[in-house]
Amino acid sequence: MSTNNSEGRDNGHARNREERRRRIRDWAAYVRTHPDEDWGTQVNTLVNSQLQSARHLEDERPDRETFDDSPLLDR
Repeated sequence: MSTNNSEGRDNGHARNREERRRRIRDWAAYVRTHPDEDWGTQVNTLVNSQLQSARHLEDERPDRETFDDSPLLDR
């Protein structure tokens, strides 16, 4: 039974990998065939949103002292 699960998981990983590669090829083709002004704005929007998200997570991160009594910490 675990063999079927691992085979299914491996097949899923392979499909995901192929899908990512296809999307990268599509994006590369788009970049080659469109002016920088077209795709540059899209990249800036994406990067800016990633930075905004990272900054938000950093602001929301609890202080280390919050976890001092946690049994999950290995001391």
